[in-house]
Parts: sequence; C-alpha cells; structure tokens
Amino acid sequence: MTHLESNFTEIYPYQRLGSYFQFTTVQNIVVKINLSQDPRFFPDNPEIEEACNFFIETDKHSMGQDIRLRNTVLDILANFLKEHDPIIIYYCDPLDGRGHLRYAKFNRWFGLINDPSIEKHDREFTIIDLKTDENDNLIRSEYAMYASLLLRKTHLDYDAVIRLFYSGDADKTGKL
Repeated sequence: MTHLESNFTEIYPYQRLGSYFQFTTVQNIVVKINLSQDPRFFPDNPEIEEACNFFIETDKHSMGQDIRLRNTVLDILANFLKEHDPIIIYYCDPLDGRGHLRYAKFNRWFGLINDPSIEKHDREFTIIDLKTDENDNLIRSEYAMYASLLLRKTHLDYDAVIRLFYSGDADKTGKL
C-alpha cells in the first residue's frame, strides 16, 4: 500500500481488503478499519454519493496505549479523505455504556489530522430501544448516541449533507 504524505510517521503496515483496511499491532491484535459505502445514510438521495460508515474492529482488546495503532487509523482515514471525496459517518456504539468515551477519543484523534480542508461535525441524539421481557412486559431503554460527520469543505453536496445530518432527515428533496 502506498501512503500519501501524512503527519503520522510511526504507523503499522496495512493493506486494503475491499472496504476494509487491516493491520496487526505489536501486541498481535488484528485491527480492521471499515470504510464501506452505506446507502442507508441518504436513501432518498442517490445523488449524494459515497457516504461511508467508519468503524474499527479488533480481534481482542489492547493492553495499554498504542500510539502506532492511533497513527495507523489516522493515516488510513486521512489518506481515504485525500483519495476520495467521501462523506464519512462515525457512530459511537452506546450499548456497552462506553459510547461517550469512544466519542471523546475520536475527537482527540481527529484533532491530530492537520488538514483544514476537512470538517468534522458532531451530533448527539437519543435512541429509544423497546424490548419485551419474558413476561411480555414492555421495557423501554434510552441511549445517548454520538455521531461525527467528516467531509471536505468543497464536497458537492456539502450544504445539504450538513443540514440533513443535523436535522436527522434522510431526504433533501425540496430543501436545497
């Protein structure tokens, strides 16, 4: 994999496998970075192209802080944003109670990408989860969900995407 010029000098070698980027850390942890297109983000607006999911998967938990892991993730993200003109959406999974920690870490990490042409927008919203227990009683749970949107300031659909992201509305028809 050829790396474009970035600010991250100490990175793990990685490879692209379809929509995934993969590398192995010094702790022998396999890390997969998913940057796959997801048509669910703007289903009524096929003209908004290349809206991508961003999430990190590992085969086991890391022990301690690994700067090279962070640098590699940021190198992949920065290069992906330079090579394409994507809309990247990152949702911080709240179900284990650690969504706010993922959000804080992503904010710290993103602050290290020194590219003024890329903007990050953040949004917090509530997810209501309805389940029934073994006695058919309805159980209602609410979770705070944190999301970030990354895109270039020059993106063709910049204004519409920003409005839709903050509104939560999937359709920009008649809103331009």
